[in-house]
Amino acid sequence: MRGALFDGQVRGLNVKRWWLVAALISLQASVAVARADDDWRNVDPDNLMLIDVKYGRIAIELFPEFAPKHVARMRALARAHFYDGKTFYRVIDGFVAQGGIGEGDDKKLTEWPALRREFDHDPSADFEFTPLNSADLYAPEVGHINGFPAARDPSDKKLWLVHCPGTVAMARDDNPDTGGTEFYVVIGQAPRRLDRNLSVFGRVLEGMQYLQKLNRGDAAVDSGVIKDVDQRDPILKVQIASDMPRKERPRFQVMRTDGPGFATKKQERREAVSDFWLHQPPRVLEICSVAIPTRRTPDDASAANPSRR
Repeated sequence: MRGALFDGQVRGLNVKRWWLVAALISLQASVAVARADDDWRNVDPDNLMLIDVKYGRIAIELFPEFAPKHVARMRALARAHFYDGKTFYRVIDGFVAQGGIGEGDDKKLTEWPALRREFDHDPSADFEFTPLNSADLYAPEVGHINGFPAARDPSDKKLWLVHCPGTVAMARDDNPDTGGTEFYVVIGQAPRRLDRNLSVFGRVLEGMQYLQKLNRGDAAVDSGVIKDVDQRDPILKVQIASDMPRKERPRFQVMRTDGPGFATKKQERREAVSDFWLHQPPRVLEICSVAIPTRRTPDDASAANPSRR
């Protein structure tokens, strides 16, 4: 009898111990998931601009805190269906794809007057700048702000967004305050000479492959403007995700550039330790070579029916 009672007590203790171990494992898993979620932020649908071309859909995150007037203009243009039926009329291989009504023609549009420049900002608590900690040819210091590649100059206390592949900005004339409706996307090597000279307001999250399919102009002829209108790729539709039915909205998450996950990725890329290397790469990073991880959220129903609408 005593033996049976003792066996029962042992079995009870084993069950309790198993339950405790299981609870600890579950807690560790929950903490790991929480930490992983802390490394990502959701893209606000009001800051998600979608451009449909015949090849697919291009998703662009807008940055209203940095370029509020230009973002407000792009939202207004999208909601007015301004771009629907327009074209990418200036496309230069290795440089930019520019879309809209056409250079010069936009100045005739009194309903969309020119905007004042939003090239740079005074550093403030509103912008969490995370340094890359590598030397740069174009700026005293480079890093990231909320997932956007950026730079700053302590001497004149200015902060700006830089031109990496996927950067979206407003085109202009020689006068710095003449941006109105014509936008461009960097599709080639980073034209960093444009930094602080044009108003950057967004960056591509998804769909660069569709921009790369656009018909090209000749850079040596009329600055790459495609003379044959029939050869210009049309813009089918531009819309803001928050204006779409919830079930149709793409949902994106971007890795936080001020968090531990991205810090680890930067360190892994900086070290680049592998048996592959015959000559070890220098342990430096270039701002435009550091890709910001982006993903669709698990509840994104639109991912099953992407692009062509």
